[in-house]
Amino acid sequence: MAFIEEIKIHGFKSFPKLTEIPFQKGFSAILGANGSGKTNITDAICFVLGKTSAKQMRAEKSSNLIYNGGKKGNPMKFAEVSLFFNNETGIFPLEEKQVKISRVVKDNGNSVYRLNNNVRTRQEVVDLLNVAHLNPDGHNIILQGDITRFTLMPPKERGELIEEIAGISVYEEKKNKAMLELERVQGKLNDANIILTERGTYLKELKDLREKNTVYLSIPSNGILEEEAKKIFQYAVTGLIVMFSAYWIVQIVELVTGADIKI
Repeated sequence: MAFIEEIKIHGFKSFPKLTEIPFQKGFSAILGANGSGKTNITDAICFVLGKTSAKQMRAEKSSNLIYNGGKKGNPMKFAEVSLFFNNETGIFPLEEKQVKISRVVKDNGNSVYRLNNNVRTRQEVVDLLNVAHLNPDGHNIILQGDITRFTLMPPKERGELIEEIAGISVYEEKKNKAMLELERVQGKLNDANIILTERGTYLKELKDLREKNTVYLSIPSNGILEEEAKKIFQYAVTGLIVMFSAYWIVQIVELVTGADIKI
């Protein structure tokens, strides 16, 4: 299980000054009066974990997460939050014993992610967190109002949420992706079978023409047979044209569907 050793908040919501909050193993409680910023600490954790919805962090847009100066202070131009994870057990696939993940949001709403002070994309950070079973849109954190919303959910929706928390939904998604891939492959196989059937018909016609030509060559020549031979030759030429046409049909099918048809 991932363990947060410390969180540093600077310019985020109600924290204009750099604030460092250490955590001990086990349970930690943060106490304070109403409006002192307790929930903002939870929002800060969600912020670093990569949550993209500002409204879920109780803000209209990302730039509103920056300290606005209040009544007497000066507004900040950026907000930065850093989480320090204990990695002594190797829960993250990194050599460092402590992993620092930071996120900065600027007054234009753009975010910058850092891993151990090195700039990374959001997806790279999210992929690393997923290794430790941390999901920015998951249920690692129970936000304000989540319990009430859970109790008011319809039974089906509540069951789906329980499956998601239990990890069952992940396998359902993988199964659905596999089924879609199977359907796509089956479609390609059907296209290939159509081409093979057509080619089989053309080959049968050519075989019949070859047998007729063999018969012709085995008997004495006369005018009627020569005329028949010309027809056979024309049929053979037509068959070759059709065969080459089928080849180009295969090329077109491969180009359109992306299938790799071997004939």
